[in-house]
Amino acid sequence: MAEAPGKLDIGRVLTNTFGVISRNPVVFLGLSLLIVGLPNAAMQYIQGSATTLAGAFASPALIITGLISFFVFMFLSVVLQATLIVATLTDLGNDEINLGDCVKQAVRKFLPLIGLGIVFGLGIVLGFMFFFIPGVILYLMWIIAAPVMMAEDKGIMESLKRSAELTRGSKGMIFLLMIIFVIIASIIGGIGGALSLFSVTASVLVATIVNTITGALQGAGIAAIYVDLRTAKEGTDSSLLADVFA
Repeated sequence: MAEAPGKLDIGRVLTNTFGVISRNPVVFLGLSLLIVGLPNAAMQYIQGSATTLAGAFASPALIITGLISFFVFMFLSVVLQATLIVATLTDLGNDEINLGDCVKQAVRKFLPLIGLGIVFGLGIVLGFMFFFIPGVILYLMWIIAAPVMMAEDKGIMESLKRSAELTRGSKGMIFLLMIIFVIIASIIGGIGGALSLFSVTASVLVATIVNTITGALQGAGIAAIYVDLRTAKEGTDSSLLADVFA
């Protein structure tokens, strides 16, 4: 699906996203499993077992576990997304992925990424409070702020501004792409959804698979959007985007 010059090409983004994952399944799916899938599954299993024994609102331990799991999941999600963004930019730049270097780059930017996530989240929430649509628009404007921060070494506000510039004129296509990703994730979840009805273990297994695949798709997909917009708007050679990590 070829788009007008300067705008996002959905077909190319999907090809790059799934291409990167298929070429590096151990990095993308393995890392997503270790950083998000398994920790989230463990927390879900503990919560499910506690709920069965004592009830969700009758166990202080469950509440504490829930809070801990939230912060752990937030930390791991930031590291995962940043690592996969670096890995995607490296792969699309025709360089060999070095997992250790990718993680190092992600950890180096951890605090700025947390700050970016806070500003991003507050902006989206405020936008949703004003009749929902402004929140959606802000989300589409800022969706590639993290790749900007990683690849261009910009600060929080500069990354948001740069993301808004790159996504200008392509928000509709990005919105359609997000719908496609949601449908893909729903299909993946639906295939194993019936298994979750039988036991806590089956439910955790399904959630682990879905979270693993979704985590890989999110990291690679957002980076692929960034690369496509840079190429379309500025004619940037993708091989140059990974130079910052050299």
